[in-house]
Amino acid sequence: MDLKVTEVEHYTDRLFRFRTERPTNFRFTAGEFTMVGMGDNDITRAYSITSGPYDEELEFYSIKVPNGPLTSRLQKIKVNDEIEVGNKPTGTLTLANLELGGNLWLLATGTGIAPFISLLRDPTTYDHFDKVTVVWSVRETAELTAYNKFLKDQNIAYIPTVTQDPEWPGERNRITVQLLDGLIDGEPSNNKVMLCGSKDFNNDVKQILEDRGWAEGNRKTAGTFVQEKAFVS
Repeated sequence: MDLKVTEVEHYTDRLFRFRTERPTNFRFTAGEFTMVGMGDNDITRAYSITSGPYDEELEFYSIKVPNGPLTSRLQKIKVNDEIEVGNKPTGTLTLANLELGGNLWLLATGTGIAPFISLLRDPTTYDHFDKVTVVWSVRETAELTAYNKFLKDQNIAYIPTVTQDPEWPGERNRITVQLLDGLIDGEPSNNKVMLCGSKDFNNDVKQILEDRGWAEGNRKTAGTFVQEKAFVS
């Protein structure tokens, strides 16, 4: 379906956010993604929806790839342009695939924060867990701009992590290092994990978690951790 762009905001030479109108019959679950394209060819990519399930608009967060078949053109969109948005959202980063209760840990690198913004905009998320902690790792401080204030304003624990800025006063270790150093102190039964990042990040964190007794969830069986395997380019 072709939807009109209602807002575009650029943060760095690599990152931008955009919103579109939302048809009244468009339904999705927090954490899901849908396919996005420009409508003039067959190239589409999976984009996590960052808006909440009850928001009036659809929001997406994107990287800019200079020679990317989609993002090289998508980054140039303006208000009132139209983009193609798939009408069949899906994905594994939903509460339906995760055992509920205890503490919820949302681990993200880069634009992997996108599905977690949707989850945090859904009041239902907070009903199922005692505490929510977000760990968001980026390379440079400017890459936190899009959602840093939003995350600080939520009733959550938030650990912004910047790995390549020597002036950054906060956490600078990669999430994998933080995990090995005891970031999650407790058993899988009381600590559920969602992770979203690069393929290497997902694989590394998955290995750490499974070595410590976490079990991956899917559409058939809820687990103590889930990951998203769709990527944007």
